Amino acid sequence: MSELLRLLALPPVRNAFIGMLAAGATFSLLGVVIVSLHLSSIRFVCMHTGLLGAAIGLALGFSPALGALLLVLLVSLLLGLRGGRQAVSSNSLMGIFMTGSLALTFIMLAAASVPAMDVFSVFTGNILMLGRADLYLVFAAGLVVLAVFLLAFRELQLVLLDPELAAAQGVPVRLVNIVLYVLVGTGVAVALRLVGALLVDAIILLPAVAALRTARSFVAALVLSSLFGLLACAGGFIMALLLDWPIGASTAAVAVLILIGQMAVSRIIIRS
Repeated sequence: MSELLRLLALPPVRNAFIGMLAAGATFSLLGVVIVSLHLSSIRFVCMHTGLLGAAIGLALGFSPALGALLLVLLVSLLLGLRGGRQAVSSNSLMGIFMTGSLALTFIMLAAASVPAMDVFSVFTGNILMLGRADLYLVFAAGLVVLAVFLLAFRELQLVLLDPELAAAQGVPVRLVNIVLYVLVGTGVAVALRLVGALLVDAIILLPAVAALRTARSFVAALVLSSLFGLLACAGGFIMALLLDWPIGASTAAVAVLILIGQMAVSRIIIRS
């Protein structure tokens, strides 16, 4: 325990731990949106466009992380604007963005001599490199997510559960969908900075899946998703420090264990 406290007293470790807790408690709410609106593919869109944004950032001489964030936000907005139109379905549009972004990334690597390792560092993430500015970004994004869910709770609930009923009751469904797309894009982009693209699901998706399998109401789903996200991040981080494991992989392992545990408990309850 003393060794754990000593490590947590180090500024890089402390910042990383605080950032993980904030992300786990807030970004996991976005998983409820992803599952409810069947937007699983949007995670991969954000990852691919993040690569292109990083390449553009390096080519123009600014931070690849900033380039990735800005392009992910732009693409999320475009997906939200087109989401309700039938001319091009959301899934088709996501496929276009994924393939096109990856193609343009490799073209830039060849034509603009952009360092490939710097671009693909967006996929890996390094929570221990989280600076004060990054920590502020995590808090700001988390507060925005919380504010939207608190201030537009009724509208979000109606849109996620029954869009047609929401429209009949005067809820601006298209505007709500646009906001949700942008929020999800923001959460995924910031999570890339924390744990890397391959482990975004540990913070955003898996806690929500476990929560939705357990909850009997929208409020319960949000509360449990936040709790499971917090537990996954805290447990994964502490386990990584104690066992000298990679933080992202450890967090993903704990998130998977939470989901498996929830599934086992659900089966026991059904059989009894």
